[in-house]
Amino acid sequence: MTLIRLMTNEIIVSRLETVSGNRTSYISTITLDVCIQRMSEERSIAVGGAVGKMFRMYTKENANILVGDKLVDTSSGYEYKVVAITEPAQLGNFVHFECLIEKVK
Repeated sequence: MTLIRLMTNEIIVSRLETVSGNRTSYISTITLDVCIQRMSEERSIAVGGAVGKMFRMYTKENANILVGDKLVDTSSGYEYKVVAITEPAQLGNFVHFECLIEKVK
């Protein structure tokens, strides 16, 4: 099995943008195939997150994701918020982008 086949979730990335004046709204920017994995209790506590609400998300290296973006899983409807982003990493021939995300809804 290739690592590409591990990308089992599809998410919509939304970013907070200024609409007019001081009014802001979330604008959908991109749809991505990702892999979302629950973080262990120990790791969740270590990064200062709530146990059971912290996840790791992996996607392709050139993903346009920033801290604070809202992510919506299209299959489950769950909503996540990006908490932290790591530099792209190499895993064999697969270069991936890793984010720490927190489940909101």
